[in-house]
Amino acid sequence: MKPLLFRDILPAKIFVPPVTGLNGNNRPYANSFDHTRVFRDRAGSGVKRARQEGQENLLDAVYDLTRDFPAVNAPERPALDVASIKSVLVEAATMVDGLKPILGRDDASSESKAIVAMLEKLVDLVGAVVEKGIEPLSSAVVGVSGSATGRGFASAARRLANPPPSAPKPPTPGKRELIEALDRSDKEAILFGADLGVAGIAHRGTLNANLTADLQRKVLSKAEGKPDSNVGESLRIVEDALSCVENLEFMGQRSKPYVNQREGATGSFCSMPVKLSFLDRDSRINFERSVRECTGLRVIQSLPQSIRDEMAVFRKALEERYPGHIIMTRPNTRTLEYIAFKKVDGEKKWNECTERHPIPMGIMLAGFVKSGSVDLPDIAPTADGDGGGDMEVGGAAGGS
Repeated sequence: MKPLLFRDILPAKIFVPPVTGLNGNNRPYANSFDHTRVFRDRAGSGVKRARQEGQENLLDAVYDLTRDFPAVNAPERPALDVASIKSVLVEAATMVDGLKPILGRDDASSESKAIVAMLEKLVDLVGAVVEKGIEPLSSAVVGVSGSATGRGFASAARRLANPPPSAPKPPTPGKRELIEALDRSDKEAILFGADLGVAGIAHRGTLNANLTADLQRKVLSKAEGKPDSNVGESLRIVEDALSCVENLEFMGQRSKPYVNQREGATGSFCSMPVKLSFLDRDSRINFERSVRECTGLRVIQSLPQSIRDEMAVFRKALEERYPGHIIMTRPNTRTLEYIAFKKVDGEKKWNECTERHPIPMGIMLAGFVKSGSVDLPDIAPTADGDGGGDMEVGGAAGGS
């Protein structure tokens, strides 16, 4: 990245139009800022339609931010006198009680009895409407706002007709942090063992150039002796994978002599871990597979240390259950579990294990304590002795 020059940060020149209306003349007049002497003529400005009477006050009302336009008119309070309604209801119920003896008389006609029964049902219906509907709504109006408008009545009616849903169940502590960490790690990878020069370097631009040069050297070295078409294809694959990287971050202050602890080799060159960010999970897996196959460098998915430590405990338990097998574990973002694959050294395919271990929800919270051991569930042996399906070696690019 090159630094900006002085001319790159100078403010841009802004064209200032000429003024008009000088000395009562509406023709444009060039001011001292109009160095080009080019300005627009005000053609036709003198024949504009004049404002009519009352438009000045109307425009003032429209653009007055202290008042609403048009003015807000509060609706009238609904005419609802519950006491009068209940008094009329009491009188109707008393009259129906006086007519009830007709139902027990033998000389009364069936039509009279039907009318009395209908009146009794109507009074009961009106009573239920008043007690269960009108009276609760009227009390809700007073309790909601107490204002002289009818907005409280409408809102109370809506709340009674559509009660609010029950409060959602509070989320499990740490679940959101875990999901965010796994989603972020799905798009990040760490590259180890890149030759970044024979001396320690801190300049990121130089480290970036050395990283790309080392990838090219390792592709050529691994493809040595193969046809030129294969070498060119390997270079194209690695370059395509490198173009998918969105951000490059060197993890450290400066590069240091690299020591491979697994092979016990002393450092003949300087290196430092490199974190690479991608747009999606597929781009990361493609980069890991391409670099691993074409250069031989070690590149793994970037995971928080607490998640990786818990995964190591799960892998150790599987290694004790399956002696002689190579075990690979990785987190499943969708199910929030650790999954595992196994194979015998020399095989090309990984067999998925049926054992799974849930990721602790509080693993990303402060104070989390790593598990000392994992109790694996008992499984029934399958026909071929494996615990699941098989997977290509390349498909395990996200594991560790």
